[in-house]
Amino acid sequence: MGAAGYRSASVDVTRLSRRQVAELQRVWRDLRSEQGAAEPPDTDDSVFRAGLDAWLTGVISSDGRLADTSLDDLLDLEREAKDHAVARAYVDRVVAVVVPRREAEPPWHAELADVIREHCRERGYGLSDGGRDRFGYRTLSITVPNREGPVELSLNGETFLLTFPGGFTWPEFEYAPEAAKAALQDQLRLVDSYADPDTRTVSVKRALRSPRTELHLSDGTVLRRHGGRRPQS
Repeated sequence: MGAAGYRSASVDVTRLSRRQVAELQRVWRDLRSEQGAAEPPDTDDSVFRAGLDAWLTGVISSDGRLADTSLDDLLDLEREAKDHAVARAYVDRVVAVVVPRREAEPPWHAELADVIREHCRERGYGLSDGGRDRFGYRTLSITVPNREGPVELSLNGETFLLTFPGGFTWPEFEYAPEAAKAALQDQLRLVDSYADPDTRTVSVKRALRSPRTELHLSDGTVLRRHGGRRPQS
């Protein structure tokens, strides 16, 4: 569970899950094993494959950080390569990994939203559903009483990202149904800790550097902007 990574509140950048990165690496290896892949492209099909190779190189080397503009580039490539069979097959594989189709969503994904709604109802939290974005994430805004601004919970069944006001984030990555449900419960417990009056924002002094602002949750979790850590028990 707890892994490094973030997804910006403005949805300019998303962090692909470890499974998604592994799938992209598999496509990349297959692409590079195509006959003539190491040679300068000399057909339209090979030009598109070279473009996809460069795209995959960039995303994989950045540990799966995918900018909104990079997604635009991939979707442009999908449109432009549609008449070139080999390139199109590879692009389709990449798009299927990066932008999961909603109709292919397993039934248990919908149960996650039900768990969130019931949790918020029981505790008197406000909840609004922003729907799905182009990366396949559902983002829900949870309004906690006596706290400034909503907590954003973004999920796609594999990645669960909490973003607290001030840009403090905590990600979880899980894939199997039961493990994913457990990861979601961990995130909801963090929301409950945020609601606790003992949670506070702390300015930490550092030698020869400017102070660092941290969010100290009541359960002992310490969050930093665009990342987090949980103290050893």
